[in-house]
Amino acid sequence: MLLTECVGHNLDTTCPVFTDDDLVVEVLALMQEEGLDCAPVLHEGSIWAMVTILDLLPVQHSKKRLKELKLGHAESIGLHEHLFEIIARMDSFSCALIPVSEGDGHYVGVVEKAMLFEHFTDIFHLGEEGVTLELDVPSSDLKLSQVIATLEKNDATVLSCGMYPAVPEGMGMVVTFRLQTHDLFRLVANLEKYGYLIRYTSPFFRIKDDEMREKALEVMRFMDM
Repeated sequence: MLLTECVGHNLDTTCPVFTDDDLVVEVLALMQEEGLDCAPVLHEGSIWAMVTILDLLPVQHSKKRLKELKLGHAESIGLHEHLFEIIARMDSFSCALIPVSEGDGHYVGVVEKAMLFEHFTDIFHLGEEGVTLELDVPSSDLKLSQVIATLEKNDATVLSCGMYPAVPEGMGMVVTFRLQTHDLFRLVANLEKYGYLIRYTSPFFRIKDDEMREKALEVMRFMDM
């Protein structure tokens, strides 16, 4: 999903924006009036920095301009970029607002960081409509299609999946699935019976009850016999 597809009406083009030549006292006054913690600063139409209230308060009585402050250079995200590429560098944006630019670098507005995370959550179905399952698998013999086929054989629908190296290194991979299933308890029991090593699963019950789980397992083993 390109940013231009997921931003839509969430692109804020009315957020106060400043230039590096603006006076600190004027910028601070407007930010306080608008209740902003941070705001974009432009140089020749492109993002130059993100200024915060904390940057301005120490010099609020001076006649300095923004370009005279030691503001860290800020990056922007492009409407042409894919959401996954943006998420991978989210830690480089320290403010709640992220500047957005056209492909040529021209500033067009800001988006809320929380909104991007919300879209990412929707894509991977991380809401309450699904459950999470993690399996420990050997990296040398990993056949993801076989694992997915096993899940689907047990009436589970795979919404999304991902993987990361197990800790300590060299101990294989951890495959994370976001699933929809009517009976997570039976799914996990069957996977364990097939020899899969379960690292994590969403809770079976609202209140954890190990004794109940063990009794249910005994019943299932008896039925299998």
